[in-house]
This record gives sequence, C-alpha cells and structure tokens, in this order.
Amino acid sequence: MLRYNILMIVLGGMTFASVFPREVADAQTGPSLVYAEHACLEYNVPPFTASFEGCVERAARAFDRGEPDRAYTEARTIRDARQACQNNPKSADVDRCLLAEANRRSER
Repeated sequence: MLRYNILMIVLGGMTFASVFPREVADAQTGPSLVYAEHACLEYNVPPFTASFEGCVERAARAFDRGEPDRAYTEARTIRDARQACQNNPKSADVDRCLLAEANRRSER
C-alpha cells in the first residue's frame, strides 16, 4: 500500500509539473492586455467579436515580449483580414476565414 501511494504521488507530481509551465507561459499580464485592447480598438477591430479576441491575444503576446511594433502590426493584420473576409462573398464562415487570412498575412 505504501508503494502504491508513493507511486501515485510521484505520477501526480510529474503530471502537474508537465502541465503547469505550459499554462504559465501562455499567461498574459494585465498591462499587456490593456495595451492590446487599446491597439485593437485603435485599428477599428469591433469589440465582442472573435476577431477582437484574436487580435487582443496576438497583440498582448507581443506586448509581453516587449515588441510594441509587432503588437500594432498584429492589430493591423487582424483588421485587414477581417475586411478581406467581409468583402469575399465566398466566405460563409467569417471567423474561420479570418483565422486563415490572419495566419496567411502573418507568414509574410
């Protein structure tokens, strides 16, 4: 019974250690989120939309890395991708189009 308990504690600890750093790495600071929201609103990405959430996520990540120019570039990319998807009559699902278009534009 003692071996079983120790084994479960070790396995649980290993599981916790492997999951925890990934969550911390994705966390964004409060100021970076505020700056990111401001950048997205400045580039007329409408709030309460999937494109706004994606814009804030990308821009906040850039602000956290200390790359404000990259954050504003991400906001412009989302704005341009949103406009391209809205002007494309073939894109029935704007959110899916937006993600694909933003990724395509970011690769340039």
